[in-house]
Amino acid sequence: MILLRRLSGAAAGEEAVADRFPFRVGRGVANHLRVAEPGVWESHFRLERNSRHTLTLHTEPGASTLVNGRAVATAVLRLGDVIEAGAAKFSWWLSPVQQRGLTLRETLTWVGLALAVLLQLWLAASLPS
Repeated sequence: MILLRRLSGAAAGEEAVADRFPFRVGRGVANHLRVAEPGVWESHFRLERNSRHTLTLHTEPGASTLVNGRAVATAVLRLGDVIEAGAAKFSWWLSPVQQRGLTLRETLTWVGLALAVLLQLWLAASLPS
């Protein structure tokens, strides 16, 4: 998943996780991330993942988006790139991974080991000396 961190404005420091693609950013309510900064259009840009697992930014027609200070219509993003849409500035990164609980797996492992030990003890006790 992708993490967008706001670098400017009243919401600086806030983070949004892009877990569905295309991920849309803009002022309108239909966007995944709503940004109310000056200069941000109703639908400003969208992020898409392609088959090569790269992240591509597509600027909506009429809007102006900068990536690392350069105006782009479409750009393949790299980790840490800075995206500017109007007065809003974002940095993107990979979101932290949530580790699933391992309680069941650990319990089954210990039960399996205990059964193996009990089987070995039973075999050792039942063998003739």
